[in-house]
Amino acid sequence: MKDKLDGFIDNVKHLPPSPRLLVKLLELFKHPDINVDEVVRLISHDPSFTAEVLKRCNTVHFGGAKPAEDIFEAVSRLGFQEIYNIVLAMFAATAILRPEAGGSAHVEILWRHSVAVAVAAGVLAKVAGESHPASFTAGLLHEVGKVIMVSADKSMYAVAVENSAMFRRTMVVTEKEVFGFNHAEVGACLLARWNLPPNIVAAVLHHHSLDGAGEFERLAATVHLANVVAHATAEKMAGDLKGLPGAATSMAVLQLTPENVSSLLPAMQEGLAQAKALMLA
Repeated sequence: MKDKLDGFIDNVKHLPPSPRLLVKLLELFKHPDINVDEVVRLISHDPSFTAEVLKRCNTVHFGGAKPAEDIFEAVSRLGFQEIYNIVLAMFAATAILRPEAGGSAHVEILWRHSVAVAVAAGVLAKVAGESHPASFTAGLLHEVGKVIMVSADKSMYAVAVENSAMFRRTMVVTEKEVFGFNHAEVGACLLARWNLPPNIVAAVLHHHSLDGAGEFERLAATVHLANVVAHATAEKMAGDLKGLPGAATSMAVLQLTPENVSSLLPAMQEGLAQAKALMLA
């Protein structure tokens, strides 16, 4: 399986970014007085830019003693000239390699879901005593494997989606049947290859199951629970969370109850509203 997985991602150089944020970043860099906070805010709400900046920051040339695990640290290490170069490179790659319209729309949906999970994970982290930057980053990147799989072979991924609906099985199960690996494994493999910190890689790998997460179990539980909340509320961060099916293990690890999580929904709604305003403005 590892050889097949490695071969699948060998040609992955960039993740497709949100075109709206890409254009907004390029517009910001046209101004002589760059708004630093706005640049960081834009990058931190797009999984592709976050992954690329962290990847570049954690190379041998830019890396420090400890890999950067959040975008704020990475931007300060790289400097704005390097960030500008990254944006230009991704703009060129997107213009040439952008998936066809159907795939692009699916990627955009996944990115929106990723932002919702990132916001929820950040809120949960503050209550559970976990790192907010690491939780937000891991939440933002938890679906990178799906983006790669959809972009690489949309028709084959559609078969996995159809099988999931037809046989009422989870996507991680049908992905494994169709591809030989699932999106969590693809995402973790790619992020590890890009030298992202092991806690981020582990959280992405275990965001559907905490088995084997080891020392990074709490971070993985934070992302797992955030993902469950996003799905349970249709990414609206509102409604009845009494059941939260599949989240019992994560809540036990984080010492939270459905009532605790429900009380956090207003904060999640506020964070999501801010993120959407940033993405759609």
